[in-house]
Amino acid sequence: MRSPGRVGWLAIFCALAIGAAIVGGVVVAFARGALGAPAAITSRLGTPTSNVPDGVYREATIGTPTMLNPLLAATRADRDLSALLFSGLTRTDASGKVVPDLAASWKVEEDGRRYTFTLREGVTWHDGQPFGARDVLFTIRLMQDAAFPGDPALADFWRTVAVETPDKRTVICTLPRSYAPFLAYTGVGILPAGKLAAVKAGDLANDPFNLRPIGTGAFAFEALDAAKVEVALRRYDRFYGAKPRLQGVRFRAYASTAAALQAVAQGEADGLGYIPPSALGAAGALGGTADVYGPSVAGYTALFLNLNSPQFAAREVRQALALATNRDEVVREGLKGWGTAGASPILPNSWAYAGQAWPTDPERARGLLDGAGWRVGAGGVREKGGQQLAFTLLTDNDPLRVAVAETLARQFAAIGVRATVAAKSPEELAQLLATRRYEAALSGWEGLAADPDAYQGWHSSQAETGYNFANWANPEADRALEDGRLTTDEAKRRVAYADFQKIFAVEVPSLILYYPQYHYAASKRLTGPNADPLNEPSDRFRNIAEWALKP
Repeated sequence: MRSPGRVGWLAIFCALAIGAAIVGGVVVAFARGALGAPAAITSRLGTPTSNVPDGVYREATIGTPTMLNPLLAATRADRDLSALLFSGLTRTDASGKVVPDLAASWKVEEDGRRYTFTLREGVTWHDGQPFGARDVLFTIRLMQDAAFPGDPALADFWRTVAVETPDKRTVICTLPRSYAPFLAYTGVGILPAGKLAAVKAGDLANDPFNLRPIGTGAFAFEALDAAKVEVALRRYDRFYGAKPRLQGVRFRAYASTAAALQAVAQGEADGLGYIPPSALGAAGALGGTADVYGPSVAGYTALFLNLNSPQFAAREVRQALALATNRDEVVREGLKGWGTAGASPILPNSWAYAGQAWPTDPERARGLLDGAGWRVGAGGVREKGGQQLAFTLLTDNDPLRVAVAETLARQFAAIGVRATVAAKSPEELAQLLATRRYEAALSGWEGLAADPDAYQGWHSSQAETGYNFANWANPEADRALEDGRLTTDEAKRRVAYADFQKIFAVEVPSLILYYPQYHYAASKRLTGPNADPLNEPSDRFRNIAEWALKP
């Protein structure tokens, strides 16, 4: 499940197929309902002119845009369009730091409980109306409403926050207790109170606004062509930030990745917003017409070890598995190169990253196991006290994940550990992880919040029933994770997370293997796109002000 507010562990669980974005059922149901009358609120688009300076960028998408509302965006296309149309109080840069957006600045008081935001001056909505504190309060009140149809985790969080607006340019948020990752929640897109004040939260998903949005972003909604399933945006010349060079952006939906790739190859589209791993081979056919970019995206894939399983109880066994793991080989052979090897649950582009990894050293791994009493027995599998060092390695049925699991199994076999790969449906794997009915499982997260807080995934309070699937309980790690989220002093947080990563590396509660990449294509005529790390896929538009189309 993915939230417009990037609520990280609370809302995004991707034990599912690589690149999949699963949206809560209530959001999907309302999104479908919003399509009931598109013809009544759309207009036909004109033909882009070729003599406009810096051009109109045309992006191919898979799937139909249904909900151009940042609080309810359901599909990839919805989220991409919302990112261009709307702004939040804050945004995140490529290092995961929270930086000002609609908020010009903020200060933190009362030991991290009180955040006072000062809004930018001169910001207007796309209809020319002034933006102010009333809009922020209205948006937060929508999320706090019991009938809010969006992500329940996002709503649950904001219901704990008291909000005041003493004047037009000031928003004060008071938390029940200090919570350093709070700013990661403030990137949610703000809605216009003037246009939606009469709309009840329960009716929001069915309002015509969702297909004729008005935001404060760099681009404004222009039209939707229901026949072509194409959405046109135009540059908003009163935008408060860096002015885009592009005159406009158009998103056209295609029935399949193959059809979208063909559109790019033939020059019908200037880019493809997402290329799934299974289509990367076909993307080679783009040849001289487009480049494929593969930035890392916020998330990681890990071999989760259930520490309640007796074979993983001893730290030496886990360390031996880490020494036997060749992550570069995993990425090269299992992922066909489409990933970045890594070992820390805090992402390498984060300001808090201080990752440590065991070197690949099978000989040292064998020595550790020998010293722990695990001796090679019949068939080359190690044994101790009548028990074999063997386990079932679960994965979902994505071919790349299966290939990764098989690569790991071969590496473990080289030190006398037998891992039997078993592929499950994504849904079944998720259930087995959630209920702890597994020994080892290849899975991971996608869409992690920009803040490095790893509490939900690795604190002992989240074992057994939370997202700490390894059931890891380490008092020192707990203390570091608590310190990291209870202070807003970045220097102190950096120390706390460095301590946590050191403990994680020594204890090896699970094996972080690699960070996924997000692939998209852009025409060679387009200047500006880059492969900077993404917190979420729509962050590829982070520098869209620099994009331009060459003749």
